[in-house]
Amino acid sequence: MRLKTIGFSLLAAAFCQPVSAEESSKTMSLIDHIQSDSIIEIIAPVGLEQRLSPSEVTDAQSSQEGKTGGSTVRSGGYRIQVFSDNNARSAKTEARTRARNISARFPQHRTYVVYNAPFWRLKVGDFRNQQDAQQAADEIKRAFPSYSREVRVVRDRVSIVK
Repeated sequence: MRLKTIGFSLLAAAFCQPVSAEESSKTMSLIDHIQSDSIIEIIAPVGLEQRLSPSEVTDAQSSQEGKTGGSTVRSGGYRIQVFSDNNARSAKTEARTRARNISARFPQHRTYVVYNAPFWRLKVGDFRNQQDAQQAADEIKRAFPSYSREVRVVRDRVSIVK
């Protein structure tokens, strides 16, 4: 697990323990810890930092929008369903394996592995119209003949770049 040092004084104050005998003799309140001039470091998973600091997540989202050329909007559209199974032992692994295979062959299409109880599904792409989705589905069938029996175009909420 990757760890990163983060400095959240409120969290640090909640988990700080006095270290020296001198500090243990005086009782500091939570407010005293927060207002003190000392530097407090917390070692925590990177994901925790992203969840606790919305400004950094916003920056990451805006940089992602810059790469794609604008903001994304969710609207009605089409995706290609490549896999759907409810086998508790193998469905998740199979969906992820197929997602990797398709992403390697078709990097222009995003893959979505979704669990909607009790089914694991793999959907590919964000298409505005059914014709574009059907053309991509035909390409996937030609590239992966073993998947062709399950490949179908389905209506879905898709991410459209504005």
